[in-house]
Amino acid sequence: MKKLIYLLMAVSLVFTACKKEVEEGCTDASAINFNPNAEENDGSCLYKCNDPYAINYDITSPDPGCRYEGDVVFYLSEDMAEHLTNGVSPSIDWLDLYVDGVLEGTMPGDTWFYYGEVTCYDTPNAPIYLTYSWWDELATNMSWKLRDDNGYPWVDATNQVLANGCLELFIDYGDGNIMIKPNQESH
Repeated sequence: MKKLIYLLMAVSLVFTACKKEVEEGCTDASAINFNPNAEENDGSCLYKCNDPYAINYDITSPDPGCRYEGDVVFYLSEDMAEHLTNGVSPSIDWLDLYVDGVLEGTMPGDTWFYYGEVTCYDTPNAPIYLTYSWWDELATNMSWKLRDDNGYPWVDATNQVLANGCLELFIDYGDGNIMIKPNQESH
């Protein structure tokens, strides 16, 4: 019986001593540090975006893909501000802007500008200015909502934002309707 135990121990020692080590490394062929000999991904993959329009152009990063940005400016017309302060009861003091469900800013309901008066290059005057970012496309759709201080949704819209561009969203009121007048500029 002792011989059988020694034999089993010797056989198991031979098999465990001959165990092949698994080579770790980057197994993603699209990574700049791809290791064709790696059998197990160790999380070390690095990538470089080759699109000059991307904000991460020519930067080495653990994130695959290219990241883009576009500026967005929101402002009210005189007619919209007049409607919010005198056309509804009670008057609307503030409008909250939500982009993709996240509160991005608040603008006074009585502050207005003429169409074209606020531009992407004149952002300090804009009631709400933000930089919108996304991955892997030169353009994307941005969903946004404008709610009053009571939570009432005045606008629920989607507009396209271009990489390195600026989207001016002029919110107007006329003939009993709210109108969105987008103007897309490139930087």
